Amino acid sequence: MLINQLAHRSGVSTRALRHYDRLGLLSSRRLGNGYRDFADCAVEEVRRIRLLLDIGLSLQAAAEVLPCFTPDGELTSCPTARERLRGQIVQVDSSIAQLQHLRKQLAGTLDNLVDD
Repeated sequence: MLINQLAHRSGVSTRALRHYDRLGLLSSRRLGNGYRDFADCAVEEVRRIRLLLDIGLSLQAAAEVLPCFTPDGELTSCPTARERLRGQIVQVDSSIAQLQHLRKQLAGTLDNLVDD
């Protein structure tokens, strides 16, 4: 299928699909006219990429975790997936702590405001 068809079927922009293809996250072949041709399974591959991005993994981390999916689309408990997901939890916990600190600072600043 052509990139426009994949974009329509997957809900992902052609620009993002080209980027995934350049990074090796998707595979395509070139037609005689230079157009990218994607297999029907590319829709599922894009779904997997988006799932990993939606949980906060970088494209590099997603590329490392993609091989951990089974052919039917389930993420297995391979060591790479476990390591990357644990690392993502640490990053989320750190972000939460930073946001809680910021909230305390904002609340304190608000409490100290002087009415004009």
